[in-house]
Amino acid sequence: MTSVERVLDYCSLDQEPPAQVPHDCRPPPSWPSHGEIVFDNVSMRHSTEIYLPLDLRHISMTIRASEKVGIVGRTGAGKSSLIQTLFRMGTLVDGKIKIDNIDITSVGLDDVRRCISIIPQDPVLFTGTMRSNLDPFGDYSDEEIWHALEQVFC
Repeated sequence: MTSVERVLDYCSLDQEPPAQVPHDCRPPPSWPSHGEIVFDNVSMRHSTEIYLPLDLRHISMTIRASEKVGIVGRTGAGKSSLIQTLFRMGTLVDGKIKIDNIDITSVGLDDVRRCISIIPQDPVLFTGTMRSNLDPFGDYSDEEIWHALEQVFC
């Protein structure tokens, strides 16, 4: 019965926001060009049910361009929830998240999720080549990928 309940739960989920926004509302092709991320009074919950408690409460911080950040804390402290808000996978109840001065709620999900990446704490074995995992859509030249790798491993 659990699998049937799970399917019913998925069927009742709210639809995600649009994957793409009208062309004239899309961020510039170079976005994000610097990489500054600002969380301004962000509150979120995983559910759309307003009676449930918030998973994040009034988080404000700035991650400057080129800054390397580790997120640590006990189980249930909100580490995964913080990252999920960046990928617009939770319900933002209050506040704004901006990447290079653009509010991510004004950007289509495809653009947000194609333009940012995360390195998880648990290693994952991917299929395919290293290059196809670094650039799954084939958007970048070898030189651009090597430059990005040099920046990360400086």
